[in-house]
Amino acid sequence: MFAIVDINNFYASCERIFDPKLRNKPVAVLSNNDGCIIARSNEAKKLGIKMGQVFFEKEDWLKKQGVAVLSSNYPLYADMSNRMVQVLREMVDDIIIYSIDEVFIDLSSYKNKDLRLLAFEIKDKLLKYLGLPVSVGIAPTKTLAKTANFYAKRYSKFKNVLVFDEEQKIKDALKLIDVGEIWGIGRRFKKFLKANGIKSALDLRNANEQFIKKHMSVVGLRTVKELKEESCIEVESIRKDRKNMVHTRTFKHPIKTKEDLKAIISTFTVRLTEKLRFQKSAANMIGVFVETSRFENKKYRYYNSKTVNLPVPSNDTFELIKYALKLTDAIFVSGYKYKRAGVMVFGLQNSNHLQYSLFDTVNRYRNNKILNTLDFLNASYGRDVVKYAVQGDDTKNSVQERLSPQYTTSWNQIIGARADENFPHVPS
Repeated sequence: MFAIVDINNFYASCERIFDPKLRNKPVAVLSNNDGCIIARSNEAKKLGIKMGQVFFEKEDWLKKQGVAVLSSNYPLYADMSNRMVQVLREMVDDIIIYSIDEVFIDLSSYKNKDLRLLAFEIKDKLLKYLGLPVSVGIAPTKTLAKTANFYAKRYSKFKNVLVFDEEQKIKDALKLIDVGEIWGIGRRFKKFLKANGIKSALDLRNANEQFIKKHMSVVGLRTVKELKEESCIEVESIRKDRKNMVHTRTFKHPIKTKEDLKAIISTFTVRLTEKLRFQKSAANMIGVFVETSRFENKKYRYYNSKTVNLPVPSNDTFELIKYALKLTDAIFVSGYKYKRAGVMVFGLQNSNHLQYSLFDTVNRYRNNKILNTLDFLNASYGRDVVKYAVQGDDTKNSVQERLSPQYTTSWNQIIGARADENFPHVPS
């Protein structure tokens, strides 16, 4: 049996923990630079607010509807995610982080335990210790666990917990769920399946396996087998690692000097290499681009980008910053006001299986030890508690006018409390 623990409306829930005024109120969270809506509370969803809606187009309407709109506070969300994992590790043995707000648990060693009771223990403890509301789905396979979680989250009668422990219960649930809601079935496969009469998840479970394998490859076949209660998705293959990554930003104030641009490009490179190491990936190529505002007079518009192949696939921040800065030197032209820039890495591969060069001059063993230490410090004490000398301020030139405090990762922004002078004194 497998469980998946999923935080309900994660970003909004994190904000509500430290600001009770947001509870039961529609909440929307914005993307980088307050561009578009990327997260909504249930109350906001009921108002018809869609994912990806451009904020400035809806700003007046959102205000009239009483929607609390917040900038994304990623340090807070990451820290609350880490705290959830810590609590779960104290309760269960075998877990894998699927995303920032979802964790799978292998329950094969809990055969003699009441799994529904365990699920409620997990739910109640995360709410009590962290204030995070979660839904828990339990089933014989990971795909079915995701399906159980789908129902647990959407229907109040389950009280955010659902266990698929009977075959008939599973079939009844799959009959009612659209095939497009099944984990791993994207838009393209959803369209294909419906065109071939496979409309519900139960239809997919009953589909001819050879037909599915022919048109959806072995990945689709595994999904069918999982719906039949045959666990065949390995834990290591749950998360689909990205093959390319980009870190880009539109600046609040135009960048005019190469020094300021280099500081920002360095910070972007730091962010990407942190993600590479977390994903256990290494890049074969790095690129940098810059551009001015598209609304400038044509005479003052400029765009350029350059890429370079790395001699050895790498996630080494020291190494990639050097390449990023060289590329910045190559494309920077003075006299322009740069409004946007970005760093890109391509051709990602598993960092545990790399082909090194005989003539490699980088001391990778030493650098890895240093980088692991830096990652640990920044994860434990807050982002950029230790920074690179060339690195700029990642927040100085960003638009986050609705940012909540970093309650749990910054000593300067830790939540405060004061005693009311009218509060009765309790003798010691």
